[in-house]
Amino acid sequence: MNVHAIMKTLGEKRPIFHSEADFQFALAWEIQREYPTAEIRLEYPPMNEPNKYIDIFVCLNGQSYPIELKYAQKKLPVLVGKEQYNLKNHGAQDLGKYDFIKDICRVELFAKNLSEFESGYVIWLTNDPNYWNTPRNTDVGYYAFSVHQGAKKTGSMAWGDAVGSGTTKGREKALVLSGEYEITWNDYSDLNVKDGIFKYAISCIRNNDN
Repeated sequence: MNVHAIMKTLGEKRPIFHSEADFQFALAWEIQREYPTAEIRLEYPPMNEPNKYIDIFVCLNGQSYPIELKYAQKKLPVLVGKEQYNLKNHGAQDLGKYDFIKDICRVELFAKNLSEFESGYVIWLTNDPNYWNTPRNTDVGYYAFSVHQGAKKTGSMAWGDAVGSGTTKGREKALVLSGEYEITWNDYSDLNVKDGIFKYAISCIRNNDN
């Protein structure tokens, strides 16, 4: 699948979304339009891992493509056409960056366990520059998980020693990636208002056994 082409087309139709669920449905719909013969499921539980759900599962020409999504928002009230959007400020970008890497770990696991796996994708969409900008200080506790433009993610990543247990509650575990991924942020849309620039990043996960 040409996911970048799909995101470009989607950005022309839907430059902003109300929620992650809104983004999920719109992207699945666009994939279906581009690939009419594809079988698409939302919140799909793999047969061998029924307690883990894939945001979008695509089966095309006998091959499977799991997709994980995140829609990280910065506060933005804006009218687009005749539709009012009121995005909330998610904040906690350090945890968001951890979750970015965790999604890649999830798809790497699916690559090993899903039958007919071709490739998987982690797609992040945000209007928060904190994600694509490089941290000013490399000593920040979340630096290992930073997903700034050009960052390379591979191997084991853990929180810095100065990060308190209250911050990392529920996300204490180090994350380990089998592959190497360079983070590239792409333009998605520009609403010509403060905090109205959206960018997306796609990490493509392939099965090394293929």
